[in-house]
Amino acid sequence: MTNGKWGVAHIYSSFNNTIIHITDLTGAETVARWSGGMVVKADREESSPYAAMQAA
Repeated sequence: MTNGKWGVAHIYSSFNNTIIHITDLTGAETVARWSGGMVVKADREESSPYAAMQAA
């Protein structure tokens, strides 16, 4: 049996980028943070659905 951790995923999506921010239940501690720009090479692809899927 594995013990998992609970967290809250804050997702912000705009025309230019998608940002996913994972915090603990209180929202005080950041567990992980990803954006569309971190997973694609070209700036023009930051806002694409592909970048959002890869970030998630």
